[in-house]
Order: sequence, then structure tokens, then C-alpha cells
Amino acid sequence: EKIVAIVDQSSGHRINASQRIDGEHRYLMPGLADMHVHVRWNPQAMFNLFLAHGVTTAANMWLLDGDGAIDHLQLRDQIVSGEIAGPRYLVSGVFLGGDFPATLEEVESALDEHQKKRIDFVKIHDDLDSEIYNAVIASAKKRGLNLRGHAQRNKPLKDSLSLKSLEHMEEFLYVSRDAPFATNNRDDFLSAYRANAERLLDAKYRSQVVNDVAASGIYVDPTLIVYKMVGEWASDEQLAAMRNNPELQYLPADVREHWLNPATNPYQEEGFPITKTEVDHNLIILLLLTKELHDAGVPLMTGTDTFGTLIPGLSLHQELQLLVDAGLTPFEALKCSTVNVAAYLGEKDKAGVIQVGARADFILLDKNPLLDIRNSQTVSGVYTNRRWFSRAHLQELLKSAQEQH
Repeated sequence: EKIVAIVDQSSGHRINASQRIDGEHRYLMPGLADMHVHVRWNPQAMFNLFLAHGVTTAANMWLLDGDGAIDHLQLRDQIVSGEIAGPRYLVSGVFLGGDFPATLEEVESALDEHQKKRIDFVKIHDDLDSEIYNAVIASAKKRGLNLRGHAQRNKPLKDSLSLKSLEHMEEFLYVSRDAPFATNNRDDFLSAYRANAERLLDAKYRSQVVNDVAASGIYVDPTLIVYKMVGEWASDEQLAAMRNNPELQYLPADVREHWLNPATNPYQEEGFPITKTEVDHNLIILLLLTKELHDAGVPLMTGTDTFGTLIPGLSLHQELQLLVDAGLTPFEALKCSTVNVAAYLGEKDKAGVIQVGARADFILLDKNPLLDIRNSQTVSGVYTNRRWFSRAHLQELLKSAQEQH
């Protein structure tokens, strides 16, 4: 559905509508987008949480999320048909990286499969042999496929800038303009990454990185919130405090216990090499990069990774806060979740905006988010995929998400 008209309040009585929504003293804006999620547990519960927090577009970043028990392409079709309620759902294919694809023939076969199944994104997850990587880039672009991924840590930065979007601001810690990292030995990699992190504190070098990225035309999806959480999960004190966080009631009990239990939380494993102090130090670098990339004209999006103790939907608002902490204005941060996403998806002026002819996909807020980005959480109405969710309905979605566990 599209927005067919925008009229003055005084003319509203002339519109013949089956439903009228009183938005007085509220704020209308486009629906928000989480462009990096992982739907790994009860999909409907996760969808309900996205909607209840005003997230009307979600991009799942692995076709096999849920250990193969979830048919993400079917979920996408069910949302489109209206069979189930959910945000607009976009889907990435299987991970490319490591030993797959191993041959040029496998490259073409993998991309054939993406096209056959109408998969929305091709995702490169790990380092690839240079010949294979270049073949994936060339063939995906020839086919018009949307290519996203992590940095190629065994190659200079310029190679990774061939993607349409780079996932995670954190990746800049692991890739250098001129010195490929040794990735087979953990100690060598840690040494190289730490040296690169310190190098990024140098404003001159960082400006060279920023200029490289800006000249490439790539989009960046920072997912700052998940990197911040790595430090929280690695900290004994912070992990223990999470047990008192009422928001975690929306996680399934087994997921919650897995991440809150030091015996099963992977960031609590003996010998895990990254501390909260190191994460906090690196986060300062990533916030600097975020602001400088934005100022250089690099289009940023919003994503969260939604795993661990991150709550679907709520974590998107935490990401918006981190963008503001980096120095973006609330308006600029909101553009990352609306206008920029639409442009990335080839939908400029057709989505992510409130104007005639654009997709009817919007939310109502009780407070003005331009005054304080925290007000983006005051969602009291959502319209998406031909469905209106009132304040009461959104509360039902939250309750349902909790009960489905």
C-alpha cells in the first residue's frame, strides 16, 4: 500500500475512511529498520517484539539461522501474504567464506541458487581465496545481487570496499589499508588487530581509512550495540547484574539462561582474550570512525545482530542511542534507519519517508525523537503491511512474545 494523500487536519473530515486514528499530540515518522538480525528462536515472538518497538523492516543475515529448523523464505512469504504478522522480512543466503565456494563453478552455482530462491542478499562471512572472492564480486554485480559481508581480513581494506555494505564497524579493527592480517594463528591475529586498533587512534591514518571508504560508495552497518555487549558479556560483574534486568523476560528461558550462565556464555570461556576494558577502549575508536565516516558522506544504516541478551526491537533503539553518542544528531541517526535503508534497497523516495506515493509504513510516537533520541522508544502505533497496530495491540504483542516462551 502507498500513501495516497497528505492533507491539513481541517480537511480530514472530507476523507472517506473505514478507520480513523487520532494522532493528536503524537509524532508520525517512517518505520524503523534493523538491517542485521538473526532470527534463531521463536520467529513469531521475535516478529512481535520488532513490531512492538516500531521496527517494520528486519533483514535476517543467515539462511540457516535456527539450525535449519526455521524456513526463513517461507516466513518472508507468509508476512507478505498477511498470513502472519511481522516486519518486512529480508533474507540473506548461506554464508560464503572459508572453503565455500571452493571453485569458480561453485561460485556460479551458489549465486544461481540465490537468484532461483529470490534471496535478498549475498553474504560473505569469512575470508575467501582472492580468485574466488573476485569472482563472487564480479558475478554478483553482473547479476544485480546485493552483496554484504564482513571484511576480508587477509587482504588490504580496498578489497572489502567492493561490497555494497560492510557489516559491523568492528571490522575496521581487523583490516588494514596496507598489511593483510595473518588469520590462521590466534596470537598473531590478536597482535595484528591490537596494533591496528592503536593505529586507528592516529587521526591522520584514520582519515585515510575514512577517505578510502567514502570514495568507494559502500554503505556501512555499524551494529555498535553488539560490540558494546561483548564487553558486558565478558565482565563477571556486568553479567551478574543482567539477571536483574526486567527486559530479559522477553527472551526464551533457555536462551536467557545460556547467556547469563558463565559456564555456557562463550565470552566467559577460560582464556577468552578480550576484556571489557579492551572493548570499551575499542568502542571509543569505533564511535570516532562512525562520526567521521558519516561526516565524509558514507551512508550508515542501523543493525544490531540480535543475539545473546539483545532484545529484538529494543536493541535497535540502543543502536540509535550509540549513533547519537558518536556525535550524530537524532535526525541524522533516524535517517540511518529510514532514508538510508530505502536508498540502499533501491527504494529512494519510495520508502523510508512520509510522502505521497511512498510505501505506507510508519509509526506513531508519544514524544518527539528529534528532541531526545530516547523518545524513539515511545511507540504507540504501527502501520505496516496493510495492518494497523494500536497502542493496545502493541501491548498484546509484547505480552504474547513473553507468553510464547
